[in-house]
Amino acid sequence: MTCRKAGGELASIHNQKENDFVRRFAVSRGIVDGLVLGATTQQDGTFTWVDGSPMDYENYFPGFPKKNFGDCIAMDVSSTSGQWMNVDCASKFPVACMRQQGPTVEPTCSGDDYDEGDLIVSPGYPFSASTPCDFFLTVEPGKKVQVEILSLEANECCDSLVLYDGYLGGNVIATLTGSMANATFVTKASNIMRVSWQPQGGVNVKGVAVRN
Repeated sequence: MTCRKAGGELASIHNQKENDFVRRFAVSRGIVDGLVLGATTQQDGTFTWVDGSPMDYENYFPGFPKKNFGDCIAMDVSSTSGQWMNVDCASKFPVACMRQQGPTVEPTCSGDDYDEGDLIVSPGYPFSASTPCDFFLTVEPGKKVQVEILSLEANECCDSLVLYDGYLGGNVIATLTGSMANATFVTKASNIMRVSWQPQGGVNVKGVAVRN
């Protein structure tokens, strides 16, 4: 039910690469114990993927699945091997969801003009954050630009959002990274603010959403 609300299904895994990706993604989201996958038992006691795909890859702990341990499959994400065991389906573990991907369209920086009150997001937000982009926000001469950071999710190692007072060689108002929400910044001298999304990878993060 949780996955379907998000437009997906419980995840099936078909090779070691997929298994490693699911484990790493779970850890990046703060999941450090178990993660339920999309498999369940049939009448004959065998496990199958609920999406109907073949059970062509397995990564069980030795001796699993075990009788009477449960009819669902969970991954142990606390170790790099990401091994599986069968668990009670009523266990309160997070679930791994997947969603069919449509034709891939690379996000682009549009260069659009923005009015006061407009919502501005980094290219691909919230599904991709790897495309850099600069937004130039203006108000009438004599006024100051104010932006509200509605949501920032960036890798502290590599990605940043830089706010400039002016548009070319302007003073830096702030250099932001990590997670942030509901923060406001204002130019001090200029009626133009350059909002510069500068990812160095933008991996497994949403990017930024601001309001002018």
